[in-house]
This record gives sequence, structure tokens and C-alpha cells, in this order.
Amino acid sequence: MTKVSYHPEPGSSDKTEQFGYSFANGKAVEVDDAKALAKFRGNQFFKVSDKAEKEEKPAEDGLKAVHNGGGRFVIKDGDKIVKEGLNKADADAFNALSDEDKAEYVK
Repeated sequence: MTKVSYHPEPGSSDKTEQFGYSFANGKAVEVDDAKALAKFRGNQFFKVSDKAEKEEKPAEDGLKAVHNGGGRFVIKDGDKIVKEGLNKADADAFNALSDEDKAEYVK
């Protein structure tokens, strides 16, 4: 289910009609036309909410090396950083390990 809401700039009309859909300021409207959705996504005055896509995203559990900016990598367990100071080669090698070996590495 994809919903689109209209957020006009100050001083503009609170209502608009675009691509066959009527919008009022901030109220979500269900949109099922792929072409219209693509146009809404490219417009700064519309917010597209793909609830189904968010629900399908798996939770990030377990140990994983991720980029932390500036060429540095850290090992995370979910959202918690458990080890810092890795380079890309270290991170790639860590991510290739089995779950048991990853747990042993961070001990």
C-alpha cells in the first residue's frame, strides 16, 4: 500500500489535484498508479510512504562489519558498536566468517 501526502510551501493553496488524485495539506491518499508514484517521488511537495516496503525490510541482527565513514569500519551487533578501528580488508574478512567465528573474533 503506497500513500502520498501533499505538503505545500507556505502561502500556497492547501489543496491540489495532480495526476487524477486530489490532495489536502498533509492528508495521505492511496496511490496505485506507478507512473504517478514516480512523479510524486520526484516532487519536493509530495511525500511518498511505502509502508509495505518498510515492513519487508529485515531487522539487522547479528554481528556485521559496516562502514563508519572516512574509510573506517566498525563491527555492530544490531545497532550497538562492539569493535572499532577496522579497515576495508578487515571488514570484508570479518563479514566472510561464520557466525561462530565472528563471535569468537569480538571476544
